[in-house]
This record gives sequence, C-alpha cells and structure tokens, in this order.
Amino acid sequence: MPATPLRRTIANVLVTTMLILTTVTSGLVASAMAAEEAATSGSVASHAKHRISPEIKGHAELIVHFMRSVSGSLTKASTLLFVPEGQPPAGGWPVIAWAHGTTTPGNKLCAPSLTDALDGGLTKDGFNSDYLFEISTLVNAGYAVVAPDLEGLGEVATVPYPYFNAGSLARSLVSGVVAAHKVNANLSKEYVAVGHSDGGHAVLGVEAYAKEAPQFEFKGTVAIAPYTSIDAYVKELAQRAAANPEKANDFRLLQNFNVALMTTGLRVVDPSFKASSVMGADLEAQLKDFTTRCSVPAIGGLSKAMTAKGETFDGFKQDWDTNPKMAAFLAENDPAVDPDFRLRKPTFIALGPDDPFVFEDTTRALVARLRTDGTPVTYNEYPHTDHFTVIRASQPDIMSFLKQRFAD
Repeated sequence: MPATPLRRTIANVLVTTMLILTTVTSGLVASAMAAEEAATSGSVASHAKHRISPEIKGHAELIVHFMRSVSGSLTKASTLLFVPEGQPPAGGWPVIAWAHGTTTPGNKLCAPSLTDALDGGLTKDGFNSDYLFEISTLVNAGYAVVAPDLEGLGEVATVPYPYFNAGSLARSLVSGVVAAHKVNANLSKEYVAVGHSDGGHAVLGVEAYAKEAPQFEFKGTVAIAPYTSIDAYVKELAQRAAANPEKANDFRLLQNFNVALMTTGLRVVDPSFKASSVMGADLEAQLKDFTTRCSVPAIGGLSKAMTAKGETFDGFKQDWDTNPKMAAFLAENDPAVDPDFRLRKPTFIALGPDDPFVFEDTTRALVARLRTDGTPVTYNEYPHTDHFTVIRASQPDIMSFLKQRFAD
C-alpha cells in the first residue's frame, strides 16, 4: 500500500517516540550505574592530570573517589597517584600506599595535594618534611605511589578530619588503592603501606582493613617515626621536664599540644565530648586554632598563649587519659593501647633518637610487644636523626625492605 502523508506522519511520530524512550532509558541506566558505582568505597568520581615536581620521573593524577567515613556513610576523598615513566614490569607497577603525617589537626586545605612539597604546608611553615624526596625516590625506583589527602582533607572534603582515627586512616589508604586501580590498569595487585609520623601510625592499621579490598594483596608495612603511645609519651615528657628544668617549657608545650590533638580527633567522632573534662579554659580556648590552622601555626599559637600566661596557663589535666571517653578513644586508635592490636605481615619501623615527637622508649616498648606477639618486625634507629631527617637516613634500608616484600 503506498505511503500516505498521514501514514508518514504517524511513522515519524513513532520513530521519534522510540528514540526519546531509548535516550531516556539509556540516561536512567547510566544514572543507575553511576549510583551503583558511587555506592562502593573506592569508586571514582573524577580524575585529572596533576602538576608534578621535576624531581619525580613520572606523571601524576588527582583522583576524587568515595570512601567509607567514620560516620559509616560514603564521602568524597582525594588521592594523588604517581606512576613512573616508561613501560610497567610484568604484573604492573608495584604499589606503595603512602600516608603523610600531621599537616593539620583540622583545616581541610592543609592537604598534600594542594602543596608542591606534598606535605600540606609543613616545609613552607618551617618543618622540612622531605615528603617530596620520599615520594620521588619511590617513583624513580619503579613504584607507583598512592598518596591520599586522608578523610576530611583536600578541596573536595565535606566532612571534618577525624584526626588519629585508625579506621579512617586505614580506609583512606585502602580506598585510595582501589580507586587508583580503576584509573590505571598498569598497577600491580600487590601493595605495601609506607607512612611517616601520624602516617606511620596510619599504616600500622592498614593490615586490619586490607580485607575490605580482597582483590589486592597487602604485603607489609613501613612505619617511619610512627606517632603512637600518646599517653605514655605525655607522661615521659613530664619526666624529661623534671630532669631538664631549662627545657621544661618546651616539654610542657608538647604535652598540651598532644592532649589538644587527641581532643580534636575525639570531638569529630563524638561532638558531645566536653573538652573541659580533660583540660583547662586556656587550652580549650586554643582548640579553634586546631580546626582552622595548619600544624605549625597551630602549635605556634599555642606556644604564644602559653608564654603569655606562663605558669598560670590552665592547660591539660594530669589525669586526662583516664577520662572514660578519652581512654576509650586511645584504646581504639592507638596500637600501643589497643589490647587487640595485631600484625602478621612483615613490618619495618624506623626512628631517630633525637626525635622530639616520638620517643625511643615508647617506640621500643611497642616493638617489644609486637615481637612477643610474633610479628616479623625489623626495628632500626638512626643515630643523630630527628623526626624528619630520619626519612633520608632510613631510605636505603626501606628500599631493601620493599624489594624483598615484592619479591616474596
């Protein structure tokens, strides 16, 4: 039957309707797929080329991905991925999950991805972190480096930084590893966690959370000057102050700084916690700086306040660590206090004897406990090094440790 204008019109309408339905359906499927993807920790929201120092012989991307927050819901996180130049080896580039130290107690813009030195402003503010050296050494030796800003840090962060929270730190690293593999297919399924200071504390917790990404094999841990044993550290500071009166103010400053750090972290997971239960009014007045400033300005402001008040400064309470909520916070997040803390994978711990933030006695006690429990741990102290110079001093031994881990 010959086509009539009416039939042609009806046919065109039907075709147009089908096309519209197909487009709408495709959009709904895409939206559903995106929603499904977003419902998984490690899902990638975006990734883009990131600036990189000429010291690093490779390329970098900034990945925005999802991770499980301390509240249990998904939140956006940012992670830098550094990949070496050239062709990957068989099996892909071996992966290092790198954790930075305390760049800030709470300001999200004090994030490694926002600074050229990859340390959230530590070097700019006077603490030469050597994080750029560490990352460049790893990448130039043929390792891909996954370096999260950590939950709550970075431009995309919408939740507060849960400082010292072991689960948050570990999940930042594990979800970053998952996201990195979604972005780059040339990565090995094996990874080792390496971290410094609070990043050293962070990597000690990765083994317990590695099971959340069973498709990858966690091979071991490198903790450089790991920030642990906080209550014991505060007590040892008091002993040092008594033995060295001329440095008593410095030790007292570090005591108050540490109690303020722990309080800041606790209040993120428990906003009802009253700071006044572990500190006096003068120290409590400084806590705003601990959520709005980077680390060096925060401790600088505290030092200025303590100098102005002198001996009358109303700081931390001597029994601060016995407060039930604080004691529970430390027991959950500090490996030296957590009675259930265990490590089974090979572990390397490095420390400088001149470190003012992490002491030999407390670190040796943790190492002894790990060894008694059967952890295959290597512990090295590097003479005449401190919290940051230990990074370069320990690097040759760390590289040997890493080579062995990926060879096993």
